[in-house]
Amino acid sequence: MKLSKSLLLKTIAITTICTSMATAVFAAPQGTFDTSEINITGQASRSVAPNYAILTLGITSQDTNINAAKSNNDRIMSDLISRLANLGVAKKDIYTSSISINPTSDYQDGKRINTGYNVSNHVTVKINNLDNVGKVVDAAVSAGANDINNLSFQNDVSQQLSDSLTTEAIQNGRHKAEVIAEALGRTLGPVKTVSISTTETSTMDSGYYRNPVMLKAALETATPVEKGSLIVSQDANITYYLQ
Repeated sequence: MKLSKSLLLKTIAITTICTSMATAVFAAPQGTFDTSEINITGQASRSVAPNYAILTLGITSQDTNINAAKSNNDRIMSDLISRLANLGVAKKDIYTSSISINPTSDYQDGKRINTGYNVSNHVTVKINNLDNVGKVVDAAVSAGANDINNLSFQNDVSQQLSDSLTTEAIQNGRHKAEVIAEALGRTLGPVKTVSISTTETSTMDSGYYRNPVMLKAALETATPVEKGSLIVSQDANITYYLQ
């Protein structure tokens, strides 16, 4: 069926301009006023030194008897926590992240046979003295920990730094928006929406160390810069009206 011209919708041109960090989108007008918008991501970052480390220490014990497996696991964990206390790690900086007790089995003559039990206990430790990271690993290995992973160096970002990054990210975003608006022959209008996000990225490849000896060796050969450099970044996602 052929439609008459009076029933045809008016075509509105939608122009999209893309760059690596900014996207300009012209929305269809509502009513008689122009509601063109531009969405920009402004960025700001700082390199900072960490002031603490997070490390997960785990103990896995196996025995044919469930009580023996748990007893051995409890003994090792108690010894580990005591060693951490001797290194100045406070109780409030140690928390249990997981505990599991599971049966183990094997197949004999095509039948599944229960061979014993596997008991696992993991604690996450906050280390405020970065000079003690290697010592904590040594203590864990000596106590009998056989699962050491998720090492990360972190920083409690100050309010002053956070505020400074927010200001810089917004200024960076506005500059990008002004450049694009001028290129389009338009002027920047008021802000429609704005959102801020913060991320921390470590320059050290802390990795995932199932082997305690590997982690100990890596820490002993790492320089302070490799252990401690963090990039704190803030992104400001801003939507402006165009005039």
